[in-house]
Amino acid sequence: MKRKLLVCALVACAMTLCLALTGCGGGGTNDKDAKEAFIGSWKLAGMVSDGEEATAEDIAMLDAFGMSVGLNVNEDGTCALVMFGEPLDGTWEAKSATEAKFTIDGSPITATITDGKLQMTDDGYAMTFERGEVKANSNDGDSKAASTTDKNTVAVDKVLVDDENCTITVLNKKQDWLDDCGYTFKVENKTADKTVLFMAEYGTFSVDGQMVDFTLTETVKPGMFAETFGYFDSTKVTDIDAMKNVAGTISLMDNDTYDTIASYPIELA
Repeated sequence: MKRKLLVCALVACAMTLCLALTGCGGGGTNDKDAKEAFIGSWKLAGMVSDGEEATAEDIAMLDAFGMSVGLNVNEDGTCALVMFGEPLDGTWEAKSATEAKFTIDGSPITATITDGKLQMTDDGYAMTFERGEVKANSNDGDSKAASTTDKNTVAVDKVLVDDENCTITVLNKKQDWLDDCGYTFKVENKTADKTVLFMAEYGTFSVDGQMVDFTLTETVKPGMFAETFGYFDSTKVTDIDAMKNVAGTISLMDNDTYDTIASYPIELA
């Protein structure tokens, strides 16, 4: 859960940097060697916001979400800052072999190169780029679809609960595209007049004898069903082969009053 929420923070940081950066002016240079230092494709390698540094895993998550960040610098003085897969066109001019002025979407930005890496900074924010290609999203969405494909899925199709209140079925176990491992459930609300909440009871789930946090919440209206993914703490369960001798409790609650209707201990081999 923390990893998924972190993406939102990274997006906000990158957008703030993109829109808020200001740079100094000054004349450019026609020196070919100076321009060659900047020309080419760059991909995001690091990000800092108010002292908080994004890791390589965080940046990989942005890529997985189809939110890649990169910079394409062309010889003709044009450029494109690719933000979350969408290009923002601009222009640029080299001031030296280590400094250039970019104008992106009307905003001036100063970039420097140190140790082969390009950096854009401003008042607590910084983005660092290294050589590498980042493509804008295609119109057909194939690139994004490929990046969000689950990594491993094994069918289960086991009914865990079937009574007058609900049916809970495990459809499969899987490792999703964010590396979270867990189960896909089909949960059906059999009540006639209650919207219910299916929730994993905190502190009840274990995997092969080890207590592990498990996240599952789904709201279902009367007479309807939903498919939902419940997942384990990714630091404790790193692949679906480790999901053995799973035990825990799923609660069925009234979504309006939060009163517990029933609790269901479950076991999965």
